[in-house]
Amino acid sequence: MKTMCKQTIMTFILLISLLIPTVPLHVMANAQEDGYHVTDSIKVAVKSVLNEQTAVGTTIIAVVRMYNEGSRLTRVPDLEVRSRTTEGIDYIMRSSASNVIAIQPKEVVELSYMVAVDRRDSFSVSEIVWVDVDEYASPRQERTITAIPVSSIEWRGGDAISTDPSAIKSWGEPFTISVLSSSIEYKTVRLTEQNTLQGPMTIVGLLAANKTDMKKNIPDFRIDGKSDKKVYTGKRLEQGTLTLEPGEQRYIHFAIPAGDKVKLSSLSVLTPEVYTVDDKTTIPYSIGQLTINLPTENNVVKLMDQLEPYVWNNRIMIDPLNKVIQPDIAVSMSSLQIHTSTAGGFKVVVAKFKLQNLSDRPTPVPHFQAELTSINGNNYTGTRQTTIVETLIPNVSYVIYYSFVLPSAENGEQLAMGILDVDSITPYKIPIAMFKTQVQMQKTDNELLFYPFKVKLNNWAVDVFMGIGKDNTYRLKIDSEINLQDEVVVDQSFPKMKMELVDSQGKIIGSKTLAFTGENKFVSGIQTFNFTSEIWDFSRSLRIYETIDTAYGEAERLVATFKQ
Repeated sequence: MKTMCKQTIMTFILLISLLIPTVPLHVMANAQEDGYHVTDSIKVAVKSVLNEQTAVGTTIIAVVRMYNEGSRLTRVPDLEVRSRTTEGIDYIMRSSASNVIAIQPKEVVELSYMVAVDRRDSFSVSEIVWVDVDEYASPRQERTITAIPVSSIEWRGGDAISTDPSAIKSWGEPFTISVLSSSIEYKTVRLTEQNTLQGPMTIVGLLAANKTDMKKNIPDFRIDGKSDKKVYTGKRLEQGTLTLEPGEQRYIHFAIPAGDKVKLSSLSVLTPEVYTVDDKTTIPYSIGQLTINLPTENNVVKLMDQLEPYVWNNRIMIDPLNKVIQPDIAVSMSSLQIHTSTAGGFKVVVAKFKLQNLSDRPTPVPHFQAELTSINGNNYTGTRQTTIVETLIPNVSYVIYYSFVLPSAENGEQLAMGILDVDSITPYKIPIAMFKTQVQMQKTDNELLFYPFKVKLNNWAVDVFMGIGKDNTYRLKIDSEINLQDEVVVDQSFPKMKMELVDSQGKIIGSKTLAFTGENKFVSGIQTFNFTSEIWDFSRSLRIYETIDTAYGEAERLVATFKQ
């Protein structure tokens, strides 16, 4: 009978242990190598300790790892787990309802223990203690099995300040989160501020690298931002399981609800934990692992100084880890010109990018965003041209433009151009390239530049004919040559050329807008245009503009002025 009962109990224990997920192998070292024995075959190590003051007192939660060195299934030792303060006070902790009751051979499991204390003063936990208690002895007998020091890993909640020098990192300094995995190395690489529908956000970018020869999943953790007054809870933007192949690198991002009016001083790296009270109640919490100090000077002037000046028409250095622009697509910026609104009130900067397919197969046109940053720290998001081709032909270039609406006071002399990925973690933007630039100065000779078109005005003349009544006819005859600067393709949404005939008082006699593409495009040779006007004047000027349509109306750039 006893044998049958014993077999039934062991079978029950085995079934339960099979249903409980085990701890990944990479965390065994804590219990195997650094653990303390609580029995001949069971070693234990403390993963984390929370000591947090709440509205009703203080909560202490400890997470421990147990390792079964033996060769058979073994019950978790029936010992009291206590948290001991620096004052020498012991608090008996309660086992989580989700804790396993047995450990498979060579297996590591995690167990949680908690106690709520009616104390509102500040105190520290110095040790987690395992005690063997004989309730039936008289007087009651206790024997301390092991006591593990925990002062260096005690976490005092969101406002805590790490005192362990090894847990304090500088911006850009590589680090690992040892309680999760020492196989993946992280490095802070970017810190940007973005406006969203949820309000201003600070986006933190980390570069994660798998340093092993095995496939690894990026574990779950969080990054919070801390100012001198408040802690801002962050959220990872990439959802689902993120896997790194051996030697692979990738970015992960965290959004912190702190905008430009909040000066963050540091970041906290936290790992999630949960204590199960019963089937219906759980207590989620986080444990701080590292503090990352932010640069004291994080301003636009310093950013500008660090950026490389762009050389026109050179291939832009795109982040090789980006997911938007393939390596066999060369992107260069061909022009950056400033236009003025015809209605007044704003300026428009037009950036033209050349995309070249270097492969031997058709490739989709990459969808990226462009953003200008002024020396004052203002960001201006570009509007991509509306009509674009969908495929890049091998070894043929395509010109695409972005327009940026700027205030009238902006002169465009000191700018930073950013190329952004807007698809990977929508609605947030990931910089994949950035460089220093400025708007180009307009040449004033007879060669007119509308990249990729070059227009040479050989000759022009105007005849005026007095009409009946108030209408007079002006006949503009021009002789011009149009050439492509590069072997490129443009589409029908490309900016246009406008010719404007002006009298001696600056009044407009008439104008004509010509497209570089389509059925009625502007062509080389002699062309004649007629204008009707009430103005009668023999002193005339010809102004040539490049025009573009924006959501706020037409904007134009004066290319040249010719006078007779």
